[in-house]
Amino acid sequence: MTSSVDILSSLRAIVGAEQVRTAIEELTFFSTDISKQGMLAEAIVTVATQAELSDVVRTCTEAGRIVLPRGGGFSYTGGYLPVAENTIIVDMRGMNRVLDINVEDMYVEVEVGCTWERLYQALKEKGVRTPYFGPMSGYQATVGGALSQGSLFLGSSQYGLVAESVLALELVLADGSVVKTGSWASTNGCGPFLRNYGPDLTGLFLSDTGAFGFKTKAVIKLIPFPAYQQYGTFAFDNEAEAIKAMSKIGRAGLAAECYCWDPYFVKVMASKSTGLAQDLKFLSGVATGGGSALKGLVNAAKVAMAGKRALAGDVFLLNVVCDDLSEAGAAARLKAVREIATGHEGREITASAPMALRGTPFTNFNVPALRDKVRNLPVNSLSPHSKIGKVSLDVRAWLADNAELMTQHGIQCGVIYFAVGAQAMCCEPLLYWEDLEHYQHNRIDQRSDMAELAKYNDRPAPTKVALALREELKALFERNGCCHVQIGKSYPYLRTRQPATAELLAQIKGVLDPKGLVNRGSLGLAPAAIKI
Repeated sequence: MTSSVDILSSLRAIVGAEQVRTAIEELTFFSTDISKQGMLAEAIVTVATQAELSDVVRTCTEAGRIVLPRGGGFSYTGGYLPVAENTIIVDMRGMNRVLDINVEDMYVEVEVGCTWERLYQALKEKGVRTPYFGPMSGYQATVGGALSQGSLFLGSSQYGLVAESVLALELVLADGSVVKTGSWASTNGCGPFLRNYGPDLTGLFLSDTGAFGFKTKAVIKLIPFPAYQQYGTFAFDNEAEAIKAMSKIGRAGLAAECYCWDPYFVKVMASKSTGLAQDLKFLSGVATGGGSALKGLVNAAKVAMAGKRALAGDVFLLNVVCDDLSEAGAAARLKAVREIATGHEGREITASAPMALRGTPFTNFNVPALRDKVRNLPVNSLSPHSKIGKVSLDVRAWLADNAELMTQHGIQCGVIYFAVGAQAMCCEPLLYWEDLEHYQHNRIDQRSDMAELAKYNDRPAPTKVALALREELKALFERNGCCHVQIGKSYPYLRTRQPATAELLAQIKGVLDPKGLVNRGSLGLAPAAIKI
């Protein structure tokens, strides 16, 4: 194997000395995700072009190095964490340009290091939007990270997971070669307008958490920017009825976003408020839509005050956003939603929460004033509509069985539901507990404060219990046949595939990455000697 001195010298020759980082605080930060720290990387390399990436990946694999991509860093399932020594992490955020907004052929070409917030703003200026348009963390989360992880949130109740909005990809494989997918791979230059010309190679590289190659550019569908929104929030005393209403709304395709918070999560959201000024900041999108600045500000203030009252109750809150190209169309969608919700015992209240989340769709979570020692760890699941009721009951039974243990360690749980397209429902419990200062969130504006890291050598008992509870939740979802997004190195993807499918996946990995050096361990694809 090439020596560390030689590999670092080669990488510096490709991208420049300043783009190869080896300081311990840099290696520690980049080797850490929201939930845990992986093995320490050998180096962090930032690339700015596809040519640089090709040279970096080829140089690493020829030298016997494991190499993996990292985007904005908001994963919690180990997707970019090293699982072995001699691992090089490639920081993809230097490839962040919006390359082509094609409003005639209705697609955008974007580099994968671009944030969703930056893409959204660039498209909005042109009067268009991607169908799925990002996670809440899109202020810093990147396009490539979402494509690798199978992200869902903004637009997902109407348009599904992010993968359903993608037309084509450009990728760098383990040997540094560059391939394109869909009609973009045509030799006659017809462009990336069609995904399904022949086998769907685009889909092969989506939701792979970087196991099959390095995405460099993505081509994503465009839709006309929906100029009109209607918002609805409905309070339910009965969780089963709220889920039934969500299911009907999702299957009917009425809402761009349709999600439900259980009583504990409602309290969490209420506690996040920092006062009326902060509420108005998040409602800025509502305020500017009020006809005048003064009128809009008054409307936003009324919504903020009403929202505090709404979040004070011990209820399940179903929130919807209805997008449409016309005011009448948006109103008609909300009318249909209202009939479904009230038909299942829902009471309409002021829609402050969905207004606020759409008013400021992307949130900067790295705000020192808002940071505390309460951690949350999500465990997501996707079920068909016919199974979500049982999944919900199983989660509640599991919470009851573990209530004493959780109380003993100060662990609480909130549950979110989300309608995903017309076919799926997401159930996502979030475990909350008090932990030591979290090293991942200590980093602000490219600075690191790693002073608390040493304390993590012996993690507190509540943290160990929370991580064990997460494993039990994963097993519960596995028994129910659920699927997952953010597979990373945490969810049991390969182990739960039928033998012939698992073998096919291993063969595909072997063709694309013969040495098994691209993001080793992702999807469960790893040599037997490596324990994930």
